[in-house]
Amino acid sequence: MTETLIHPPSRRPIVHLIYAQDRLPAPNKTALQRCLGNSGAENGSPGGVDWAQQDPQKHVGRVTFAGHQLHIAGLPIPLPCEIIDHTVMVSPWSGQIKAAMRQHRAHISLVYAQGSPNPIEQMVALYSLACAFSNEDLLGVVNANAWTAHPPADFLEPAQIASYRRDIPFNLWFGYVRFFTDAQTFWLATKGHHIFDVPDLAYQVDPDEDPDEVIRLFMNVFHYLYEQDVFVTAGDTLEISGTGQTLVFAEVTELEDVLMGPSGTLVLKKAVT
Repeated sequence: MTETLIHPPSRRPIVHLIYAQDRLPAPNKTALQRCLGNSGAENGSPGGVDWAQQDPQKHVGRVTFAGHQLHIAGLPIPLPCEIIDHTVMVSPWSGQIKAAMRQHRAHISLVYAQGSPNPIEQMVALYSLACAFSNEDLLGVVNANAWTAHPPADFLEPAQIASYRRDIPFNLWFGYVRFFTDAQTFWLATKGHHIFDVPDLAYQVDPDEDPDEVIRLFMNVFHYLYEQDVFVTAGDTLEISGTGQTLVFAEVTELEDVLMGPSGTLVLKKAVT
């Protein structure tokens, strides 16, 4: 795929919950307590939802808890096809899971508005609120910022969400998208790094290279840039510990419309020795 995304990524964390039926669920007090009470609210008591409108045809509201403020907007209609094409259909899940998500009939959008400056806490807050809207009709979580989506599985359980503070769930929060230049060669690019104020990364994968190894490389470089708060630019190098391999950061020179992220994209190349 090389077409331009019609709905460009936001600099604000957003997730869309997609449902099998054309009805919008509303969390009850018990669901709010179970899901938001695990997120660090004082005395374990989450705030409630302040609804501007809450009926079968529209959800508009705001929730405040643990110092976070999030907005809620839901409609009993599917997300636009172009969003699904650039998230669900390029996600790494099975064809059966993707087909089910594609057939959704309603969605609720959760937007992080304000509170914590920490992007991990922002994402944990979003997932905690998503937990409160989870039911048997929930088919998946769509992240347009990261060009990806995933089924609910146990990813929205409070204990699992709490673990995201220790270990960033790369397979949920970031996309790794292929852009083919011919039948065997493609660019592999990250999506979603900009939420963490880190440039996205791209690597041209040749036929004899393992894409999974490239993704692991992306993860290691992200950890270094994010945790060490390192600023890099084209021409900088990075030595991979224990391998003797040196990487060179370079500018994007082709497919800029799809490779370039909101916080920029740097190409990774192996240094020639």
